[in-house]
Amino acid sequence: MDTTHAGSGIEGLVVVGPIHPVEHAGTVNQRPFETTVLVIDQQGQAVVQVHADAEGRFRVNLKPGSYTVRPELKGPFKRPKAQIVTVSEGNFTHVDIAVDSGIRGMQQQ
Repeated sequence: MDTTHAGSGIEGLVVVGPIHPVEHAGTVNQRPFETTVLVIDQQGQAVVQVHADAEGRFRVNLKPGSYTVRPELKGPFKRPKAQIVTVSEGNFTHVDIAVDSGIRGMQQQ
């Protein structure tokens, strides 16, 4: 199935956090995360993998419809819940993906 479509799709930002075990008011406790993001159609088929760059940003052209978006993770990271995203004609739907670094659990061991 051809799902590419100029002028509509999904764009987003992937971040990982916390990056410090103790949070302090006024400090940023996450950072952009470079990874691969998988886009799945309503039938459960992988449509495309898109690269989130060093700034955590990604963008992919898609036909209007509903898609599931999830990061492909390696290492100790906890996988966030997949997100359902609806793409409408002529628009890019924004999605934020927050990856849990697992740092809190590592501190308790």
